[in-house]
Amino acid sequence: MIIVTTIKMELTEAPEHVEEPEEQEPEEQEPEEQEPEEPKLVEQEVKVKKPRAKRVPKAKPLPVVEPPTDIPPRADADFWRDMLITKREMEKAETRARYSNLVILK
Repeated sequence: MIIVTTIKMELTEAPEHVEEPEEQEPEEQEPEEQEPEEPKLVEQEVKVKKPRAKRVPKAKPLPVVEPPTDIPPRADADFWRDMLITKREMEKAETRARYSNLVILK
């Protein structure tokens, strides 16, 4: 969002044209008293940006803590035995497939 405000500044004006002094013999002149000119106020519009709102952090879900159980989990021996047997069978099948393409020369 941009807000437009007005700022008043003092501005001293320079003469629009400056006459060059002609070369003359220096004459003694008494300094004239000049009335000080009041600086003119100039209004200028300046665009000022409104500061952004601070970032709000997202709410994080709380970690789920399971209550401790009195009985520790038991390892299932049958499950792991079956896994080991399956792994060995897969390795044997892979070895057979790898060597099946070999040509035996006699």
